[in-house]
Formats: sequence, structure tokens, C-alpha cells
Amino acid sequence: MATLIITNGDGAVELLQAAGRDDVILPWRDVLHEGPIVSGSLEASSALRAPFLARRFGLDADKVSVAFTERDAVLRRHTDFETIELWFEHDLYDQLQLVQILSFFADAGRHDGVKLVQADDFLGRQQPESILRFADRAQGVDEEDLDLADRVWADLAMPTPEYVARRLNEPTDRLPFLEPALRRFIEELPARNGLSRTEATALAAIAAGATAPSRLFGLVLSKEEAAFMGDLSFFALLVDLAFAETPLIESPASVGEIDDRFAWLQSARLALTEAGEAVLAGDEDHVALNGIDRWWAGTRLNGRNVWRYDRVKMSLVPPRASAA
Repeated sequence: MATLIITNGDGAVELLQAAGRDDVILPWRDVLHEGPIVSGSLEASSALRAPFLARRFGLDADKVSVAFTERDAVLRRHTDFETIELWFEHDLYDQLQLVQILSFFADAGRHDGVKLVQADDFLGRQQPESILRFADRAQGVDEEDLDLADRVWADLAMPTPEYVARRLNEPTDRLPFLEPALRRFIEELPARNGLSRTEATALAAIAAGATAPSRLFGLVLSKEEAAFMGDLSFFALLVDLAFAETPLIESPASVGEIDDRFAWLQSARLALTEAGEAVLAGDEDHVALNGIDRWWAGTRLNGRNVWRYDRVKMSLVPPRASAA
């Protein structure tokens, strides 16, 4: 019978094919650290996430929906494959995908023939002659692995981040990259100045003179222990900061639709507004100034009284504590 390889994206697919793997290779293609995460069936998740991704990144909604439907159909045919290899990296982007897929197999009651190839380096940076070295680390997935992933996925889908935070003190030896990935994810909650870690790093780099968006992206990634954010996600973040009610990044008032905002960003010379400087200094609060409406997994951050994360004390701050 055939082998199915599931991996994080098209770059890894191309490298595996160039390395001689002629199996069915399925790229997962979902940015799960953006937008809502829900429990339930794979199809229910896709029905929610496909239109979100289309709106967020200015993509064709029908094409995204079709791609998700086709992807899910392949996974539903998992019994056609004697062996299923899960090729995923150590970063947040990959670990969330891995947890979702393992949760699917937990619900399907399938662990026979499922193997996990965990890479402590980025698959997309490999060469065809080097990527297959990770296959030597393949380990069989057992029921305990599936149960852990299923519980973590359920925690992520909960309406507050408390469940994920509690999970951080539990051992995840079989999935060694999961705990640091979840810790990094929690840092994307607003801090006391209303900025996520990525937002704060971006504003600090702009203040230090990084005015070109592409260079800024590279600088921000260089500050990560395990870089996880793609350029589209990063540029969407910059657009949010530039076109907020009280902008933190200087932007032209004439730019309207999301496509136009992305186009403006490609050639922009970035600079902080006075509000951006005040927020970065801790004298103002981005969420208090602008409000917020975004999803952190199953938690909707909406309004001005929302969940936050104190990155100094390394503790959650519930909405009632941040109301002042």
C-alpha cells in the first residue's frame, strides 16, 4: 500500500520530491496562529478558517475553500495508506498544525503506521540531499501521543487562554517542541501596553531605523528562538498597526481596501507615529487606544477589556484585571 506524507507547506513538498520521495505528499497550508481554532470535525474547522484566511490576506475565498476541501478529503482517505509520515518543524506554525492532525487521528482511532518526523531545523532551508536526514528520527505515534495532542487541541479551542497556560506545566516529552511553541504563542496575547511580542519587536525595530518592510521582517524573525511567522502574516500585522483608529505606524489616509494596503506596504518607508512611540515606551496602551478584535486560538479578543499576558511576570492577566 502507499505512503502519505503530510508536511507544513509547498516548499517542503518540493524538496521531498526533489530528494526522490514519490509518495503522495500533502501540504497543510494553514496559519493556525492566526484566526479562530475550534474543536469538532476537520470539516467544521475548515468551514470557519477558509473564509477567515481569505479575508485576512485578501485571497480568493472560493479557491481557499476548495483547497481546504481537497486537503481534508485526502486525510479522510487515510485508510488507503499503510504508512503516514508527519514531517513537521519545531516552530509554532508547525506545532499547531501537528497537533490538529494528531487530534484528527485520535478521533479516527488511527495510530498504526503513523510516524512522526520532527525536525529541529527548518525544512524549507534544506537541500534535496539533506532533507531526508530527518527521516532517521522517525518515531511511531502511539495512543498516548494522540491523546496528548487531542487534549491540547481541545485546550486551544477553549474560549479563554487559561487552559493552554495550565498545560505548560505538564510534561510533553513525546512532543518535545510543543511546550516551547505554546509558550511562544501565549506571548502573542497583548501585553500591558497592548502589544503582542511580535508587534512590540516590530515597533522597536522601526524606532531603531528599520524603515523597509522586507528588512524589518528579517530583523523581527532574527529575534525569534524558532521563527514561525510568514511574510503575509507579518505584513498584515503591520497593516493593522498602520490603519488602526489611532495609528501606531504612519500611513496615508487615502489607502482603503486590504489589497491596496498591502500594495502600499511594499514600497512604504515606515515610521512610528507619536502614539506608536508612546505605546512602545509604555506611556500609552494600544488596546485602550484602538480596541482589538482578533482571535487567539479559541479566545476572541474583542474590545478594550481583554485577556493579556504579562511577559515580565510570565502570567496571564484576565480581563477584569485589565479593565482599568
